[in-house]
Amino acid sequence: MSGFDQWLLLLRIHTKMFRVKAGAAAKRSRFMSFTIGAFLFAYVIVAYTLFRQGLVYINRLPAASSLVSDRLVFVMFFCFMLMLLFSVAVTGYMSLYRNRDTKWLLTLPISHRVIFLWKCFESAMFSSWGLVFILAPLLAAFARARDAGPDFFIKSILVLIPFLIISSTLGSLLLIAGARWLSRKQILVAVVFAAALLIGSGVQTALTEQKIARESSIGAAQTFQRVLRHTNISVNRALPSAWLSSSIVDFTRTYRKMGNLLFPTLLVSNSMMGMILLGWAGTRWFYTSWNRSIQHSAVSAIRRENRSSRSGDAISQAFPKPSILGKIVGRPIAAISRKDIQTFLREPAQWVQFCLVFGLLAIYASGLRQMNGNIGDPRDLYLVAFLNLAVCALALSTLTTRFVFPQFSLEGRRIWILAMSPLKLPLVVIQKFVLSTACSGLVVTAILLIGGYNLELGFSETAFFAISIALLAAGLNSLAVGIGVLFPNLRESNAAKIVSGFGGTLCLVASFVYILAFIGLLAYLRWDVFATNEFDPHWYQNPEKWPAIAGIVILTVIVTVFPLIFSQRKLKRLEIIADI
Repeated sequence: MSGFDQWLLLLRIHTKMFRVKAGAAAKRSRFMSFTIGAFLFAYVIVAYTLFRQGLVYINRLPAASSLVSDRLVFVMFFCFMLMLLFSVAVTGYMSLYRNRDTKWLLTLPISHRVIFLWKCFESAMFSSWGLVFILAPLLAAFARARDAGPDFFIKSILVLIPFLIISSTLGSLLLIAGARWLSRKQILVAVVFAAALLIGSGVQTALTEQKIARESSIGAAQTFQRVLRHTNISVNRALPSAWLSSSIVDFTRTYRKMGNLLFPTLLVSNSMMGMILLGWAGTRWFYTSWNRSIQHSAVSAIRRENRSSRSGDAISQAFPKPSILGKIVGRPIAAISRKDIQTFLREPAQWVQFCLVFGLLAIYASGLRQMNGNIGDPRDLYLVAFLNLAVCALALSTLTTRFVFPQFSLEGRRIWILAMSPLKLPLVVIQKFVLSTACSGLVVTAILLIGGYNLELGFSETAFFAISIALLAAGLNSLAVGIGVLFPNLRESNAAKIVSGFGGTLCLVASFVYILAFIGLLAYLRWDVFATNEFDPHWYQNPEKWPAIAGIVILTVIVTVFPLIFSQRKLKRLEIIADI
């Protein structure tokens, strides 16, 4: 059997498995399937409408409408390329080097190259489908704004496929090169150095721009040029995202029937070259890198065991002194919490994403004043503050779905040990909720405090938004933990695959609905700022505001309490243990 036949065999097997799982999930919970389908359909409509209205507004700009809309396309695909590259690398790492399925496949009479290529394809599919789903309404709105014909969508699909191949291939090549040639410490040092370099560059640029704006009065044209200058990297002709953006923009120009074929042919040729390099890397580097990863894990385990053996005698190891956390919450809860924290820190695929998202949000919050200029209108200040709250809430919902939702499922087949221990499973669920809420809630609250300070909202208004994001953090973490228990996947060790299932999709949908309802009530509560254009420091003393406050509190209590109650009832019936 040739390598291609082996790859097709794996494709047929996994396709059949996916159809069976999808059919079983649809039959088991038709109402939830209908809810998720309705939400996805509503997202397409809302995203298309919002992007369409934004393009209509840009088209009204004098002399620069076409330039701005084209630059938005370049920036969008540049960000998508980075997201896809990073997502494929992280998902591929978990699938290739931290998955039992890979160990089992390596024992079968299947080529190592085929296994590597299949896992890369699997990671690319898991990472690309969401990107394509997000991109579809945006492209439709752009085509409508440019009055493009039906052939625009066919051409866009033909150039989008090689772009996805190139981005996924780059992510897989970076992954296997790092696993083959770099150690964990070297990768950590490189990530820290790159993060420090980016933060330093961003701070320096913000200070320089602020100094220039303070010392000189620049006109609108110069301001526009300065804004575009920060997006010049997205139009670099050496980037695949620039090739795709140029092709899509060119397809909307009706006076060109064929269009410029340079960039589409570059995408096709480089995608084919990328697949050749990926096959060569799978033959030469994959098995060596996999062995090296296993060796590093074994060496790390031996070192931890040696450190624990040198830390004291057998009696002190069997009965260690309780820590400060153990004295407060008890030694069993402290042990589980310490295990969760260490598991999170030992997986670069988790803490790198966490630090990247919240780091970008912190940089964004630090530059709110410079990004929005010297805003003196309370209505505009409040609008920016609400948008900042919405961005942080959406980012938090994504991270809770990605990290908190699969926590219970990652216990895997060892869940029966917890079920038979003195520490009951319902208490473990509460522990995971409290730990995740405390960690994520502190970070997003600090970001909102930084944003409120830079916007000069004042103590009371800054505290208002900080308390709001704290309530959102409690509700979002409760949804992730509760739905993670209600829809577990104890047979899967890859967190990305657990999140991609029915339960992960339901968690993300429920989180979005909760955020929309919460922010809607919050906007109704403080609508007086938008109506009167003034801050009322004693707004909470107005009896007309009390129903909205009660609605926000009741919504948060329902979203926080009910998922935990339903999950504990399922645990008490031991339905999860039967699925092992």
